[in-house]
Amino acid sequence: MTTAPATRSLHLAQLHLEARSHAVHQDLKDASRLHNTVQALFPDTLGSTPRAATHTLYRLEREQAGAVLLIQSTLPINRNALPHGYARHVAYRDLGPLLDWVAEGRRVRYRIDANPIKTAFIQGKRGKRTPVTGDEAVAWWERQAHKAGMTSQLALDLPQPPVRATRNGTKPVLLKAIRFEGVATVTDPDALRTAITLGIGQGRAYGLGLLSIAPYRP
Repeated sequence: MTTAPATRSLHLAQLHLEARSHAVHQDLKDASRLHNTVQALFPDTLGSTPRAATHTLYRLEREQAGAVLLIQSTLPINRNALPHGYARHVAYRDLGPLLDWVAEGRRVRYRIDANPIKTAFIQGKRGKRTPVTGDEAVAWWERQAHKAGMTSQLALDLPQPPVRATRNGTKPVLLKAIRFEGVATVTDPDALRTAITLGIGQGRAYGLGLLSIAPYRP
């Protein structure tokens, strides 16, 4: 696994999106547009891989009261760069205390939208990645959770709307998304901090892979 930055400076912004905003409607239909909106909240001097420079991850949560966009990064967002009228409310949280709280044996609630895949290898050809669902998807998540320093005691797999985007401006991208949420026990705090900071799986540029945790309180 790639090593996370030594700093534990990690920020979370919670944007309650304005349902009447044209920009919001466009972003909700096209993950590439949403990616561009998120990246515009950071300086344009971050080099050729700006998302990686700030370890930016995000997740769209469609709630009854409206859509909420979670953005996690090692650099705080510049809310003034949002399109006019894009968000009704923006809340901020420093995730440093949560990362410090993580310890072996702690029980946590978790949530992640991910793109579970398997790779079929054919001799002489490049491996082909295909999405998985059902028991295969749950097994995929259990392996990822183990790598991320958790043992999952409860995992719900909830299909999400597919992620539609374009690569290089023209090539269509369609990713199947499944939300995994449940309860787990921390087995490797450093691995968990790394997974939270860097994300898990494919599609991190399109709103997948953000692992969120909170202390579990029965």
